[in-house]
Amino acid sequence: MSELLLEGRSLSKRYGGVIALDDVDFDLHRGEILGLVGPNGAGKTTLVDLITGAQTADRGQLRLGGVPLSGPPSRRARAGLARTFQHPLLASDLTVAENLLLGRAAVRMSSPWKTISGVVAGVLQPRPPADRAAVEALAAEVNLTGLDRAAGDLSLGEQRLVEVGRALGQSPTVMLLDEPFAGADAQGIAGVIEAVRIVQRRGNGVILVDHNVDLVSALVDRVMLLNLGRVAFDGPPAECLASEEMQLVYFGTAGDDD
Repeated sequence: MSELLLEGRSLSKRYGGVIALDDVDFDLHRGEILGLVGPNGAGKTTLVDLITGAQTADRGQLRLGGVPLSGPPSRRARAGLARTFQHPLLASDLTVAENLLLGRAAVRMSSPWKTISGVVAGVLQPRPPADRAAVEALAAEVNLTGLDRAAGDLSLGEQRLVEVGRALGQSPTVMLLDEPFAGADAQGIAGVIEAVRIVQRRGNGVILVDHNVDLVSALVDRVMLLNLGRVAFDGPPAECLASEEMQLVYFGTAGDDD
């Protein structure tokens, strides 16, 4: 087994009387792609939010590279985390290239405002050729074209791909992708897969959340199935797909009782 990269222990989160996560443990190793699946409301995005600092756990611990992981999203980005969102968060008036630059700048800035203002200020002056070349290389890796288009003019699938490219541009230790395949065409799916493989080849880790269980299972090394805020299954993809837990969660049946 490769080196443990990211770990969570006893992670719990409530929203009023709703239990979003209940005593969840997980591990992510170097070079591993972990698929996070489950029905709506299972707690998948909540877990990503807790890892990246968008939400604070009521209870539990996170460690990245053996070091406690805490603080706001900007601190965690500098520690090596990069993510995408269910609903893409892009600067719609900026171009694709400028949005990709946000990812490269994020790891150097101490707050989201400094990151955005720094990139916007850069729009008012010519970009160094090295910046443009780096952005073009990044876009090519994830099958992105039309770098000078406004992000707000893109389709949903294209916006998701820009987010994936922006996350990859942060050279993350752990990349967390929330529904990256939703709305994507074949080119977009291929771009997301290549981004995931790049992170894996670098010896880092990926947590991939998506409802396309077949696509996730074909890509990941391990699947963690969440249901009602708890881990229902954690293991190899083929075993997960064939498990009683998967059948119960997705189809309401565990097979014949004969």
